Order: sequence, then C-alpha cells, then structure tokens
Amino acid sequence: GEIRSVFQAKTHLVDVLDKPNAGFAKAVRTVRSALAEQASGGHRRILVLGLRPHAGTSTLALNLALDAAQAGLPAMLVDAGLGDEALTRVYAPEAQFGLHDVVTGKVGLVRAALQDEGTGLFFLPRVGRTDLVGSEEIGRGFFEKARRFGPIVIDGGAVGTDGLALRFAEVADDIVLVLREGAVGEGDLASATAALGEQAGKVRGFVVNEV
Repeated sequence: GEIRSVFQAKTHLVDVLDKPNAGFAKAVRTVRSALAEQASGGHRRILVLGLRPHAGTSTLALNLALDAAQAGLPAMLVDAGLGDEALTRVYAPEAQFGLHDVVTGKVGLVRAALQDEGTGLFFLPRVGRTDLVGSEEIGRGFFEKARRFGPIVIDGGAVGTDGLALRFAEVADDIVLVLREGAVGEGDLASATAALGEQAGKVRGFVVNEV
C-alpha cells in the first residue's frame, strides 16, 4: 500500500515512507527508538540541529517525525529552521498560524498545527513573530499545551544561525546533531558545543548525512 502524504514528492527525501528498508530509514528508526528509551516514555521533545547550513536537518527531523507517526504515535513536527528549503516554505507556504499564535493563546494548538492526512503527523509551521517567543514561553505556552503529542521533533536548522533554535534547546529533552559526511572538523563540534552552552549536555549523538 502506497502512503499518500503531503510530505512525499518534494525536495526532502522521505525514505521512511518511500524506502522503509533503505539504510537511512533504518538509521532513523534506530535514532528514534534510542531516544524513546531515554526516559519518560515516547513523549520526548527532540531538537535536530545541523553543525553547518545544509546539513540535512529538515530531512532528518521530517523522517523522525514521520517514522513515529507511522508507528501510531501522536507525533508532531515543528519548524524552527530558516532558508529556502525550510519545511514551512516547502510544505505549508500558505500557513496562517504558528508558534507565536499558540503561545499567546490567539489560536489553539490543533488549529495552528496542520495534520497530514496520509500519516496523521501534525506539523507546526514557522509563521509570525517567532522572535517574540522566549524559551519559557516555548515550555509553558507550547510544550504544556502539546502534552498529548509525542515525540515532538523540532527542525532547528544550523547551530547558531537563529535564536529560536537555541531557545528550543533550553527546553528540549534531547538534541541530535546532523553533519554532512566528510565535511566536519573538530572546530565545528567545538563551536556547536559553545553555541549550545549549558544545553550541550542534551546532545545524544550525531547523524551523518551521506546525501
């Protein structure tokens, strides 16, 4: 049975749907199950960060969230990235509401989040004044309201390019770093760790993107 998902046939590979037996899909499942075993069941808040721009954070975050949705979990994908290939630009350019609307109570989370019919995955686009949303508001005004969802996977883009991802880092449970094969040096790791500061202890591992 072919899954028809809004997330298929766009710029990002969705191997967990299209090629579930491929290496990348298997790696995604391994990462997801490892994080699920960390603590507090499946309701982890997982931030995906790239060590450099174009590392493939959107692809990994999308696949992690889709894999969880496919497994029957109430997963949510959150766009906290920037750039032309950002999830919102690709999949939800018409989206009207986002994180700021949710934390201020302007709209309810389920109204702001878009649900993918094919997989059931909820997606919170990056729309509106994200610059006004602090980490405390993310924790109280978003994660609290999203308690019934899990895992919540956040695409944070590249480390240090945007304050929103770092504010998510403060309240996330886990951080997964993405790097492109052969493109990373010790300096990248050091600068990522420095950028994350006290949150660096939440880094659970690295995913090497071979694409």
